[in-house]
Amino acid sequence: MAGRLQDKVAIVTGGASGFGGGIVKCFAAEGAKVVIADLNPETGAAMVEMVTASGGAAVFCQTNVTDRAQLDAAVAMAKGQFGGLDIMVANAGLGQRPCPLEATSMEDYDRQFDVNVKGVFLSCSAVLPTFRAQGHGNIIVTASGIALRPRPNLVVYGATKGAALSMAKGLAMELASENIRVNALCPAAGDTPMLAEFMGGTETDQGRETFRSNLPLGKLIAPEDMGWAAVYLASDIESGTVTGVTLPVDSGRTV
Repeated sequence: MAGRLQDKVAIVTGGASGFGGGIVKCFAAEGAKVVIADLNPETGAAMVEMVTASGGAAVFCQTNVTDRAQLDAAVAMAKGQFGGLDIMVANAGLGQRPCPLEATSMEDYDRQFDVNVKGVFLSCSAVLPTFRAQGHGNIIVTASGIALRPRPNLVVYGATKGAALSMAKGLAMELASENIRVNALCPAAGDTPMLAEFMGGTETDQGRETFRSNLPLGKLIAPEDMGWAAVYLASDIESGTVTGVTLPVDSGRTV
């Protein structure tokens, strides 16, 4: 039986690890051909090898999401390698070490907004000419549960994710008449390398337990949890009339 994303072509930014890696694996398992757009060539190559060893199709494109030319190159690779482009997952992002607002440096502020907001803006902008020309497309933005329930000492990170979420919802309205859907995923704390950043730089068992205890289901969000949620939003059969939606993947945190 064909997968839910059979013959679809997707770009996943930040797709070499973490939530992006989970999305890549699930997309490939459902038949999508995936361009892994990520900064890290080593983890990107490892992800390509893992996907292809499982019978899937993936290529790596070294990509800084703050550089429009590099995103254009990822779009060109999708078309050149796989013959088209159907889905953009604007997933690449930076975490923040807990820090009071007044102690946050301008360097950290700029880095957060460059990747978490400008990166989403440029990722969406890069695919729109293709989506508009073909009369269809699908954009999925990785925002965060913090955009729905702000947290102290993560004000700048929360602001970037709130901006990304607002951008996704506004873009959904802007593009609906052109048959281009835009939705957002809002995860809680994930079982990913970024978790250490939210613990101040070092992951500890006590820190993991603290994060788990704040989630009603008591489970950190696995990369595959985000992957299967993204598959749903990417499937024209299952969510063909779903746009402008905020989908929490958060073990009940935002209930």
